[in-house]
Amino acid sequence: MSTEFTRLSPNAGYELVDSHALSFTQAADSFRDRMVHWLLSRLHDDGFPELKSGQLTFLGSLDCGANFAAELARRLRISRQAVHKTVKDLEAAGWLTTQPDAELGNQRVIVFTDEGERMMACARAHFLTLDTQLMQTFGAEKLAAVRDVLNFDPDAPNA
Repeated sequence: MSTEFTRLSPNAGYELVDSHALSFTQAADSFRDRMVHWLLSRLHDDGFPELKSGQLTFLGSLDCGANFAAELARRLRISRQAVHKTVKDLEAAGWLTTQPDAELGNQRVIVFTDEGERMMACARAHFLTLDTQLMQTFGAEKLAAVRDVLNFDPDAPNA
């Protein structure tokens, strides 16, 4: 695929070009959706039938240790209120808990419960199975090249 004129838009007749960046973006979104669906199905079988895709995505963004709402909001590009609501839902499900920070008494830390850690361990084990399948299908070099493309930042210096 090259980045050159390919067709006109149906209504106003604007030139529409094919784009590698657009193709990668669409493929990455589709891949992510398939992986979340795949993992969610396996985690349901592992005894987490109430888990939803948005919750899985949120849990997957957490560090294994202490997490802070403001930091999560920045990293996930969502409001702190959305973080608090999601954490509250995940606390009710028994996968997260909040506790006072020993160093910063005015903040609460978000941590996994034992059951939440079990879920993340199951998820990691499933990803290991997927890694084997990806390595057998594509090989280490191709996977590294795809990872490099997906890590590309057009705003980074020397991009």
